[in-house]
Amino acid sequence: MAQNEQNKDIVRRFLGAVEAGELEVIEQLQAPDCTWWMIGSGEISRKAYTDAVKGMLLTASHRKVRIVGMVAEGDTVAAEVRSEMHFGDRVYANEYHDLFVIRDGLIVHGREYFDTGKVAAFFGAQEGLA
Repeated sequence: MAQNEQNKDIVRRFLGAVEAGELEVIEQLQAPDCTWWMIGSGEISRKAYTDAVKGMLLTASHRKVRIVGMVAEGDTVAAEVRSEMHFGDRVYANEYHDLFVIRDGLIVHGREYFDTGKVAAFFGAQEGLA
């Protein structure tokens, strides 16, 4: 399998683990020194990002993560993603552009862009997000 396809497969596995709530896989696919950047938050640690994802996964009763499209070049994969998470009778849905940097089969850096207005409307305005 070509490197671009291998990297896209890692992203598919990561996002699939988010949908399935497979916290162990989410942890395994990130390098120990992985860093993240999120719109509204800036640079955050692997632990802070993973804790935020866990918080969403552990409280959502249903999750849907759909990859709309992906492009890979070298060690970088760009993914357009739509997600829907159910919290009781409330549904949080948003669109994302995620940029992953892959090295040696692991995510070493991620950048996540999303509609901050949807975050504020659903979760309430949080400092730095809206």
